[in-house]
Amino acid sequence: MAQANTQGVRPVTIEQTSDPKHFIIWLDKHIGKPEECVLLKCSLFMTMDPTTRLFERNLNQDDIDRSIRFDAALSVRLDDVEFMFQVFVDVEKCYETIKNNLDKRIFFITSGSKGQIIVPSLVANFEGAFGPNNRIYIFCANTLMTAVEGVDPPTNTWVLNFLEYILMFNHQDDLLVRMVSNIADYLFTEAKRLDNDQYLDSAYQNYEWAKRMYQRYERMGPIRKTTDIQDIEQRIRNIEQRRNPYRNDNDDDDDNGHAGEPCS
Repeated sequence: MAQANTQGVRPVTIEQTSDPKHFIIWLDKHIGKPEECVLLKCSLFMTMDPTTRLFERNLNQDDIDRSIRFDAALSVRLDDVEFMFQVFVDVEKCYETIKNNLDKRIFFITSGSKGQIIVPSLVANFEGAFGPNNRIYIFCANTLMTAVEGVDPPTNTWVLNFLEYILMFNHQDDLLVRMVSNIADYLFTEAKRLDNDQYLDSAYQNYEWAKRMYQRYERMGPIRKTTDIQDIEQRIRNIEQRRNPYRNDNDDDDDNGHAGEPCS
């Protein structure tokens, strides 16, 4: 049985690798339709312009079509965090891509009908890749798992066997808010692990990413993340002090209070 690494490849420093270790995979028979998942395609992610290699335009329908047609991952950016992103309509191709990328942290979205096919195989064959700390997002109009009088019959009774692996959503806004929160939590956890292992540059970068993701989450949802953001800012200041143990902050008043601000 394949043994998946839920934390991804152990980073060294940000300067030593440019390959994203975060992979968003979306499997859905309707994802290629222009009217589907408009928020995702038009406003959430920035994608790289192949002519300039810069992240300077929103993900669009042509990007989605190209990813499906050529079985190719796109390079996208959410705030400053770079992700691999790939769209599938074919279950087997999606399964193989997940199998070949277990060294990355995978955030996986699928529909109820496609999920019924692929989720049992993922759970059975890739132990540890998904679970309470990295749930699979099921995006489906009918989220009923049991019969309810007076409404359409349930179409996702299969989910009852995988409750610890799955979160279900019937609106893309709710899905994306939850995904941003989960990504921020993951980056914060990863930053603390790197910090404890004395990978200060990588820890610093992950703290910055986590902070920006929590800030985005606050803009998207009603829950404040003030405590987490303040904790991150303190940890960033601690890293700066450990990088420069002989610095006297009183000698540089201009820097006081700005240790946690994003780099320009």
